[in-house]
Amino acid sequence: MKENGKDKKQKGAYKGAVIGLSIATGALILTSVGLAIANGVSNSQVSNFQNQLENVYQKNLYDLVESINNAEIKLSKTISSNDKDFQSKQLTEVVKNALLAENSISSLPITQNSLADSVKFINQMGGYSTTLVENLQSESMLNEKEIENLTKIHNSLIQIKDRLGKYLEKMQQGYSIVDDSIKLENDMNSFTVKLSSMKEISVDYPSMIYDGPFSDSENDYIVKGLKGEFVTKSDAQNSVVRCFRNIAEINYAGEINSNFQTYNYSISTTDNHNLFVQVSKVGGHILTVSGYNDTTEKKISIEDGKKIALDFVSQNGIENAKCVWQDVLGNEAYFNIAPIQNGIILYPDLVKVKIDLATGMVIGYDATSYFINHIDRNLSGDFESESQAKQSLPKGFESGEGRIVLAPLDYSREVVCYEFESEKDGDIYYFYVNAVSNKLENILKVIKTTDGAKLM
Repeated sequence: MKENGKDKKQKGAYKGAVIGLSIATGALILTSVGLAIANGVSNSQVSNFQNQLENVYQKNLYDLVESINNAEIKLSKTISSNDKDFQSKQLTEVVKNALLAENSISSLPITQNSLADSVKFINQMGGYSTTLVENLQSESMLNEKEIENLTKIHNSLIQIKDRLGKYLEKMQQGYSIVDDSIKLENDMNSFTVKLSSMKEISVDYPSMIYDGPFSDSENDYIVKGLKGEFVTKSDAQNSVVRCFRNIAEINYAGEINSNFQTYNYSISTTDNHNLFVQVSKVGGHILTVSGYNDTTEKKISIEDGKKIALDFVSQNGIENAKCVWQDVLGNEAYFNIAPIQNGIILYPDLVKVKIDLATGMVIGYDATSYFINHIDRNLSGDFESESQAKQSLPKGFESGEGRIVLAPLDYSREVVCYEFESEKDGDIYYFYVNAVSNKLENILKVIKTTDGAKLM
């Protein structure tokens, strides 16, 4: 992850949070809204209910896109590797992504069986990946035929991903799933008709030898980095005022008591920004800032934006950190900032900052990874040289200089690795080689999107 690169979370990702609301079938929107009106529920209550459903449906659609994207990247890594253990780990992730994708589809207001081919393909993808993981326990690596099958699946996922990406563009322009769920066209609602059009791309669903069930479990995370006493609502508000000195108005917006316990505030600034800020009850740290800009003129440079981002991070108690990645999209600058220990970049503790280049305002901030993962670590050891680690890279990749990092890996492992930026066939990859064993631990690929690029 090099500076001047293009890593960030997709800007269009779902940002709302709906707690305790579960939708089992798309028909619920029709019956529930109808019952609400029939029973004299006020228009504002009906509107609120529809907004809640819209949030749930949009989250499920974004989750579907994310699962398809992740599966495509994992398969890309699998067919690019010749390491048995690495192939097995990537395919295990594909199984997880397939399950998540199927769950997301089942939680959307889609007419039954309208996406049967796509659901079957996703199920086959997960099942075939399961079979390959089992085969790799006794085989040295994937054979030529298996790589060929995975390549076909990968190509199919690219086509589905592109179709879903175009569909999401409508979402970002104000399209409502709920509204289209109520409209009926023959025996399907309008949302189903539009979404099912992704089948019209003539995806070549490859024949696979396994079409059975698959499963996965999600691990709960533990917040390890929050320290200090519980603060009052007033203390938390003072933390917000201290960090945003151009506040025109600040209002308390409730609290959340989950893995992170937070006080929430909505603020408006003198330069016309509206922000939502979360402050931890433990220690009074700013955890997240959400906002946007609607300006078109850049008034500050990317370097000035980086300084503002680093100062904001430092002001919130994250010391000895440096920018390890930056990107500009439109009038917004994105910075990934990581703490440094013994010269080692701590990727598990990454903090993300978004700056409005018109005003220099922090309009996005996410320190949750830092406070989940940041602890005192023993990072001493006998590390191999960079040149020795570089010999573990696959053939055919052009690689530059490496740097030493603490990389978060599967099963909650954190491993000191050498990171190498590499290129092949016009694509950029990042390889992570264990600094002690010289074992290839992970591969990240730079993915170009309609709103920049990201690493997966």
